[in-house]
Amino acid sequence: MATSIYLTQRSKVRGNKIKIKKEVIFITAAEYLIDFVISLGFNTGESRNVDFLPLFHRYVKGTNLKYLTIKNFKNFIVQDGNIFWGKNEDVIFTIDSLYDVNSKQQDEILYIIK
Repeated sequence: MATSIYLTQRSKVRGNKIKIKKEVIFITAAEYLIDFVISLGFNTGESRNVDFLPLFHRYVKGTNLKYLTIKNFKNFIVQDGNIFWGKNEDVIFTIDSLYDVNSKQQDEILYIIK
């Protein structure tokens, strides 16, 4: 008579879930400097000068071209941690694109709401 041996393996290793606390970054202040440059203050205490002209030339089309005049460009709104132009948020930039100014993808993230 043959004897069968059955081995069961139970994992004793717990799923160590690493909790990553992601800091929410938002704009706390914005000040027009010159031409299409705005100084942005973030809740992290950092500030960055962002030149919006290349972004506007690349992405803003149609009726939103009116924001390419200095007079209209100066009328930006900072609300709920974002910066945008127009009462209906005609042109809005994500915080990712504005906070990491040195990123190669900074100008790839832009939302234009028509």
